[in-house]
Amino acid sequence: MKKRILALLLATALAVPFLMGCADDPPPAVEEVVEEVEEEVEEVVEEVEEEVEEEVGRDGPYEITVIIKATDSDYWQILASGALAAAEQSGGTIVVTIDGPPSELDIDQQVAIFENTIQAGPDGIVIAATLGDTVVDAVAASVAAGIPVVALDEYIPSDLTSTFMATDHAAASAETADLMVAEWEAEGIDPSGMDVVVISAVAGAGVNVARTNGFIDRITELVPDINVLETQYADNDIARATDIANSLIAANPNLIGIFGDNNHMGVGIALAIEETGRTDIITYAFDANQQQVDAIHAGNLTGMVVQDPWGMGFRGVMDVIRAINGETLPAWQEVPVTVVTALNINDPDIQELLDQHIVN
Repeated sequence: MKKRILALLLATALAVPFLMGCADDPPPAVEEVVEEVEEEVEEVVEEVEEEVEEEVGRDGPYEITVIIKATDSDYWQILASGALAAAEQSGGTIVVTIDGPPSELDIDQQVAIFENTIQAGPDGIVIAATLGDTVVDAVAASVAAGIPVVALDEYIPSDLTSTFMATDHAAASAETADLMVAEWEAEGIDPSGMDVVVISAVAGAGVNVARTNGFIDRITELVPDINVLETQYADNDIARATDIANSLIAANPNLIGIFGDNNHMGVGIALAIEETGRTDIITYAFDANQQQVDAIHAGNLTGMVVQDPWGMGFRGVMDVIRAINGETLPAWQEVPVTVVTALNINDPDIQELLDQHIVN
């Protein structure tokens, strides 16, 4: 069909100069020829549009709302940019709207946003819930209204979501415990009887619980007599995480390891290490942003677990389109992670990862 349109347009372009240049035996008026060709082109275009509508079963773009956990986080902004890229690359067949509360602490507000989105009636919803339990009813209402839901990052205990896409948070955190023990061995530190601690962003959130338990379970498996201090919660606030880390360092001279379960915790921990000068403490955090990249270069953060928020946002939009069209999706899709440290941060593939998904 496209070839036919191009041929007709080419015929129009060639006919005009040819007809204008013929002095002998005048041809039909140029305007009449052009009008005839234009009419046929219009008919072909209408046929194409009808075929497209018949193929996708709709007469307008897919309207998708992506609800993130918080607008104050680089991580969720990157996920949003991936979702918007899916719309941009669709050539106008997908329209994406981004919504979400200011902070991950605004759980009730996120639920309200979800409920209001259902009332607005988009074609599909992609959500990274802060607490999965809080949106179970909204998922049921959305599906009942004919709006499929794709869950990202946080598990929603409902069999009505079209798919759940996430990192294996416990396994990724366990990997940081492996690396922490290897760092101690490399520095000649015996971790037996020494202290480690987790600084968590939010108490009770499934993702944070999985990361915290994944780290603690693995570190105690590797070093059975290590002393795990009580997990501290910083309300997803960098300044509070910094204060907590400073207090822990001052009160626990045997502290040799700190794990932060998101990027805000990582930044707070790195600031405390910089302020105290305790670069001998091995520190890892989950997620990533520019401040943590800088902290690794400066030696104030040992490493960070880098997910793929951009790819998750992009694939989340594409998956909800598939769900709208009746495709059956896997119940769970694992998102790969990469642990970035001073040893690999300058590698070309790591730089590409950071450029695409972290550093703005």
